[in-house]
Amino acid sequence: MVIPDNRISSPICQEPLVSVSDIQWNTKQHTVMIGRATVGLTATEYRLLFPLRHGSPVTYADLAWTAYQYRLDEKVRTMMDKHIDRIRGKLRGTGIYVYCVLGYGYLLLPEPPFD
Repeated sequence: MVIPDNRISSPICQEPLVSVSDIQWNTKQHTVMIGRATVGLTATEYRLLFPLRHGSPVTYADLAWTAYQYRLDEKVRTMMDKHIDRIRGKLRGTGIYVYCVLGYGYLLLPEPPFD
């Protein structure tokens, strides 16, 4: 049985750049450490990002309940999207990205290398 590796390799050096499983989570300080970069998050941003740590998609409804303790509706979804945009900005350059799974939820994966 082949177990897929969630790492992305650079075409130049052929070394793994970053993996979702390599992220260190600090729940007390609401930070994530990705390689040598420490990213500070608000409590709400951390509650949104933490359920994505396994590298599999999480539904909008599950994230709404986990982060806000609200059922998903249009206002909650808009608020969630704004928080995710801020998280993406904070993660920029770390090699990790929060992807949208259209009509379903969000997914945390390595960012593809850019040439």
